[in-house]
Amino acid sequence: MTPTAHMIGGTISVRGLRVRRGGREILRGIDLDIATGGITALIGPNGCGKSTLLKTIARVLTPSTGQIALDGAALDRLGSRNVARRLALLPQSPILPEGMRVRDLVAQGRHPYRSLLRQWSKGDDAAIARAMEDAGVSDLAERPLASLSGGQRQRCWIAMTLAQETGILLLDEPTTYLDLAVQIEIMRLLTRLAAEGRTILVVLHELNLAAAFASRIVMMKDGMVAADGTAPEAITEACLDSVFGLDAHVISDPETGRPVCLPRIEARR
Repeated sequence: MTPTAHMIGGTISVRGLRVRRGGREILRGIDLDIATGGITALIGPNGCGKSTLLKTIARVLTPSTGQIALDGAALDRLGSRNVARRLALLPQSPILPEGMRVRDLVAQGRHPYRSLLRQWSKGDDAAIARAMEDAGVSDLAERPLASLSGGQRQRCWIAMTLAQETGILLLDEPTTYLDLAVQIEIMRLLTRLAAEGRTILVVLHELNLAAAFASRIVMMKDGMVAADGTAPEAITEACLDSVFGLDAHVISDPETGRPVCLPRIEARR
C-alpha cells in the first residue's frame, strides 16, 4: 500500500501535561516530543497513566493544565474534524457493533471526511479497500464481526483506523488477550505501517513485545516519565526494579541486540 500525503508523518508535542480524574492527579507534568515515524511504546505498571496520556492526546480527556500540539498546531484550537484527520485512536477493548460486517466497520473510519456537502465517493471506497488490504482482512469483508476470532477482529479495528487516513495512529493495548503468535502478527503490521512513515504511539503491557518492536520506549510510573529512549536504554535491570518492582535478568538478543527480560525464578538475597 502506498500512503497518500496526508497519511505520512505527524508530530506530537506535550508540555507540562497534568490530568485529574476522580479527585486524583493521574498525570503529573508530562513533557514528551514524538517525531514523525516509528513506533513509540508506552509501558509501565497498571494505573501509571499510560491510557490516560493516550486519551488526552486524542482529546478524549481534557487536561487540567499543559499543552498538546499536533504538527505544531495547538490541539485545543483544532476543530474535531481537523483532529480526526490528523490522528486515529483505537481504544482498549472497543465495543463490538451487533450484526455489523467487516466492510461496514472499516467504513466508519471515513466519517471525518463526510458532511452535508461531501457524500460518499469512489475515493472513500478506495480508502476502505486499501485499509482492508493493508490490515490483511480483505477476504473477510462480508463476514459478520461476531464470527471472527480475536486476532481477526483486532485487524479489522486497525483497518478502520487506517481508513481514517491519518499520519498518527494511537493504539491502546492492541495485543491484549491475544495469543502470542497473533500479538506478533499485529506488531509486525504496525512495524510495516511505521516503515511507510506513520507515527505510531501504542500502549503495551508485554515488556518483551515492546522491546522487540518499538523504536522508542517511554516507561511511566506514578503519572510521570521514568525512562525514555531506545529499548536497550530504557529496559534495564535497574529500571525494571525501580518502575515495576521486578527482579529480572536483561539479556541481549544475539540477532537484533534488543533486550530480553527474563524474570529471576528466585529473588536475589
